[in-house]
Amino acid sequence: MAIMKPFRILMAMASVTVLSACASTPPAPPPTAVVDLAGKTCASTPSVKDAISLTPEKKEAYYTVSTLVDSVKPCLTVDNTSSNYVVYALPAHAENHTITVGGLQEAVRTFAPSVSLLDADGKITRTFGDDRFANIGNMLGVQFRPMPTERYILVQSNPRLVGKSVSTFATRIAATSGYSPGTAYSYGYSYQVQHGVEGSQSRVFSHEGSVAVTVQAATGKIGLPDEK
Repeated sequence: MAIMKPFRILMAMASVTVLSACASTPPAPPPTAVVDLAGKTCASTPSVKDAISLTPEKKEAYYTVSTLVDSVKPCLTVDNTSSNYVVYALPAHAENHTITVGGLQEAVRTFAPSVSLLDADGKITRTFGDDRFANIGNMLGVQFRPMPTERYILVQSNPRLVGKSVSTFATRIAATSGYSPGTAYSYGYSYQVQHGVEGSQSRVFSHEGSVAVTVQAATGKIGLPDEK
């Protein structure tokens, strides 16, 4: 027994050291807005070769895809203005779906979205104006129904928005739980107190960030309008 005591003490000291090291590591700061694409080589037309599929592997009526647009994503340069982009492939029977797409709000930035629809040849069929975008949940986005000839969604960073700062005001509910011990005259009981916490958050529109696309089938399943 006398041999084991020093060993236990050493193990306890090692555990404390590890815990202290973990506790002293600060969390990584949230990614900041990217407002300049200088030095990045961009194409003049988008490529649909690596389009991200919006058709789920299993039969679903509702499906969401999120994509991080970072420095390795391709970019476009049109009229001396550059923007990052990502392309999504619409499901079969595209007109049977409602699409919601936009830039997600992050801690200090929001991807600045511009959305166009492409045909099978990758040519733009229509582009949504800035006035069509609205705050939808935690994103700045647009909602639409594709036309039968449209095959792809092109999401670009919007240079007209990039660099602009927007402050939002939010209210969240915080809850505090506790336990009141029993006394000679009553039983103990658990309790929870809820209260509202209000605050504003400033975010900058960015060339980089997260894009989310939600697909909802009007009838049947995604890509399968006759599926029950």
